[in-house]
Amino acid sequence: MNWKRAILFGALIWVLIFFEVSILMFGLKMQSGLNYYLLHYISVGIIVLIVAFLYFKGKVKGGFKEGLLVGVIFAITGIVLDSIITIPLFMNFDYSFFLDIYLLIGILEGVIITTIIGSVKK
Repeated sequence: MNWKRAILFGALIWVLIFFEVSILMFGLKMQSGLNYYLLHYISVGIIVLIVAFLYFKGKVKGGFKEGLLVGVIFAITGIVLDSIITIPLFMNFDYSFFLDIYLLIGILEGVIITTIIGSVKK
């Protein structure tokens, strides 16, 4: 696994999701509810799918284990960035944000999609 590449692509996912959530919350005035989560999880799936394809493009090794490991690195990178940017700036240092079931579902979605993409990479 290329650690630097995985961390950089994980940061890219975090940035794209940050903009996606900002557009939903401030542009479309959606704070929560079924429509918000439906659009959010579809968008997250597309973002992770595209970035995972980009990560596994080229001479990067594929396989189930590699896909799972890269998915976990993507998730850890997002958690670290949320810890140092999102929580202090937008959540008033409320780290219980990480116990939100909707956040955990999004993280799991990203790991599953990345694992699948890694598995189909020959």
